[in-house]
Amino acid sequence: MGHALPGWAPAVGGTGCVFCLYSAHEDASARMGFQALRCEGQPALHARTVGDDSVHTAQGGHMEFGCFFVGQRPLLHEQYGDGQQRNPLPIARTDAQVYHDILKSAQLAETLGFDSVWIAEHAFSEHSIISAPHSLLAAIAAQTTRVKVGVACSIVPWYHPLRLAQDLATLDILSEGRLQIGIGRGYQKQEFDAYGMDMAESRERFLEGMDITLKAWRQERLAYEGQFYRFPEVMVVPHPLQHPHPPIAMAVTHSPASVEAAVAHRWGIVTVGSTFFPAAPEADDNLITLYRTHMLASGVAPEELTIIAARNTYVAAREGEAQAFMQPRFQWAGDLARYLRSPVSTLARTGGLRGYEHYARDPFIDPELVQRRGQEALGAIGTPAQVTATIKDLQARHVTHFLCYMDLGGLTYEQMAPAMRLFAEQVIPHFK
Repeated sequence: MGHALPGWAPAVGGTGCVFCLYSAHEDASARMGFQALRCEGQPALHARTVGDDSVHTAQGGHMEFGCFFVGQRPLLHEQYGDGQQRNPLPIARTDAQVYHDILKSAQLAETLGFDSVWIAEHAFSEHSIISAPHSLLAAIAAQTTRVKVGVACSIVPWYHPLRLAQDLATLDILSEGRLQIGIGRGYQKQEFDAYGMDMAESRERFLEGMDITLKAWRQERLAYEGQFYRFPEVMVVPHPLQHPHPPIAMAVTHSPASVEAAVAHRWGIVTVGSTFFPAAPEADDNLITLYRTHMLASGVAPEELTIIAARNTYVAAREGEAQAFMQPRFQWAGDLARYLRSPVSTLARTGGLRGYEHYARDPFIDPELVQRRGQEALGAIGTPAQVTATIKDLQARHVTHFLCYMDLGGLTYEQMAPAMRLFAEQVIPHFK
């Protein structure tokens, strides 16, 4: 099992908020939307790729490993609810330094033998300064040749779906078929407010956006009349290199509705803390178990499942060294996460935000829920042996892909590189 730090659980859970969620309380129209998407073309859990398909599937004890960079940039002086100032770094970094460190780290990940490199998408806070992820991912693809590349997650409601389809298809071509796609609908209210969007519409915008995006990849010409998007017949170009499209994984962290959507489309799933969160208050099964059960029942073979777990990761040689190094970063990240997630949780408790009802008790910021459900293996922090044991536990829970969330609290390239090397040399070989 994972080795939890005393008092760090809320912060660990908070850092998981890079992924975007569905509500458990979907209505009939949303269910119809899921089914409509499912009927469009032939959904594929794994795309037919240029080259070896085995990178998409963990078989017989084999696990895929990726590096995940969020692009955090702690401010030199910042205050949250308790008025205390915290910054785990002695100095603040520039935006350019954050981006260049990610590029160097991505190249190192390829050299060390990692299977994939992923980046986040967020805007308007130091939690992540990657607000144009497709541009950054194009640079990563240009500076690497082998690793799969992906965004976890592209926040679908923010995009015109034709633009999203074009951007992702272009990335797949430029990366020579190495693109993997993570999708979500967003959870930070300040982001929707800044873009002038009604957050309560995010579910419907997500459904309609994905309907158009999938059709754009499968059809030569497309016209559409929807609730949010209407356009005459247009020629849709370019198309992705992978056919019919790159592999898609949907973020599932809170709700069974997310699992239902992923199963309906035969998408993979991305989890942060949901490995240990029940699928419903009265249920014993967690979301991964729920997903796997329904996928197998629908005829998908176990070796075709894609279950991705992203965890804060840091490896050091000596006992206690990694935990001590990461402690202030977890504290900073937890404070920021509560600040960013609380507005949605508050509105959900009063029924003031349709589609986010499940946030009424947010397991990433509610101390009681975190204490009860969240301490175990929300981070892979420790010696190589400790981290290996944590990941083996996740593997026993049917996780097929492990993403090392490397830059929590604004770690620099110089701070990440030794941990990445140690992970590659002394952890990955146990799973190959």
